[in-house]
Amino acid sequence: MFPIDGSKLRTIHLVAEVFEHPQFNRFTPGIRGVVYQPTPYTRDIGFNDNISSIRLYRGPGFASTPNYKMICYEDSNFRGRRLVLSPGFYGHLDLVSHGSFGDRISSINFAPMSTTSGPDYGTIPLIVNVYRDTNFRGRWATVLRDVALTTEIGMQDVISSIKIRRGPDFPPTGCKVIFYEHINFEGQALTVELSPIDYYKELPDLHTQSQFFGDIISSIKIESWTSGSGLLFTELAFSDEFDSLRPEWRWVDPRGDCQHSFGAHQQGGILTAAASEGWLDIRVPSDHDLWWGGGGADGNLDGARMIQPISGDFSIQVKMTASEQQKEHGGILVWKNENLFLRHEKTSDLHAFRGDVRFERHIYRRSGLIGRGTGHRGKRFHFLRLDRIGHEFSAYCSTDGVQWQTCGTDFIVMHDPIEVGVHALSPGPIPPTTTRFDYFRILRRPALAAGPASSIIP
Repeated sequence: MFPIDGSKLRTIHLVAEVFEHPQFNRFTPGIRGVVYQPTPYTRDIGFNDNISSIRLYRGPGFASTPNYKMICYEDSNFRGRRLVLSPGFYGHLDLVSHGSFGDRISSINFAPMSTTSGPDYGTIPLIVNVYRDTNFRGRWATVLRDVALTTEIGMQDVISSIKIRRGPDFPPTGCKVIFYEHINFEGQALTVELSPIDYYKELPDLHTQSQFFGDIISSIKIESWTSGSGLLFTELAFSDEFDSLRPEWRWVDPRGDCQHSFGAHQQGGILTAAASEGWLDIRVPSDHDLWWGGGGADGNLDGARMIQPISGDFSIQVKMTASEQQKEHGGILVWKNENLFLRHEKTSDLHAFRGDVRFERHIYRRSGLIGRGTGHRGKRFHFLRLDRIGHEFSAYCSTDGVQWQTCGTDFIVMHDPIEVGVHALSPGPIPPTTTRFDYFRILRRPALAAGPASSIIP
């Protein structure tokens, strides 16, 4: 049973993501896991001498003891040779030290050693442990962020019991975990909610639940809510309400058959006092996409986009107004090049994704779903937000611009400068789309907001 002492919830000093293959499974599919507490035998979390790369982050409790390190042992029960790691990213453990440590780690510990610094893991609203067998037995894995495919954590369709407890960043309004029958957050769902007065919940046997869910879980979403952009991004660095085409933008239309236009709000045929508050409409014919296809060669990058250069950390927010036919399909684009970009978008109700919000990565002709936002089908207004801190990208969506639903977080290496903006698509055989953007905003940390958003910050 989990302790209910809230004072203990901020003692996660370090968070490690461990991967079966080098370079964080980027080129070879494999399992990954999350470790934040001493693990006497890595086989219990699905790794038996097969950890080849590690991302090590500072946890929420790192500041209280900023000298913690990760200690990897060659043998179980913290015995044998050891490899000591500071927070950072280790794409190939065989290259970290003179002694080969790839595929040799059998136990992991965390302890204070010497002062160090490193990347932050980000917020942890909930800690979810999933187990292969009932009554919290057998192989297990920890989930701190959305998992679009439980094969990635070695637990595809084998989860039989679950423990959920508050994380160190548990929101005051509560939080919930949604377990899905199919990959990419599809199919029937089992929702477990922690209210503001709950500290933990346990499901010892999913096979005996009134909603049978044993051995069928294929994806997991941690859904929490936040207000605004938090305290990090508070300065408005760029804002466009689309009364005209500003010089910062670069219009990209690979086929030359998409259209964009600007409009202004009117009342009784007369421009309102806020005539500068306009909109941008992007019209896209059918079969215009931004992906390489399932096989990496049968898609296209013909979708329209309007982008501008940027460097450093930022928060981007856009407001979209849906048409009566719900034909919009587009959102925020983060672009490095054709082999490295992110899409955070509201999909068309006519598409197979049925109007949901999706946050996707596209890397070296491979695409993957990072997270998903629900509750937008049939709504009039859609607000999308994407935050960047270093190489960490977090996406959010809202229907009122005040309360934001999490849509996933991922670590994607994008070296500056990059480009950001809006995009519009009409994937596959769906009818042509018209996507309307009411505004586009870039928020910065106060120290970074002095210059224009499109300038390269050293």
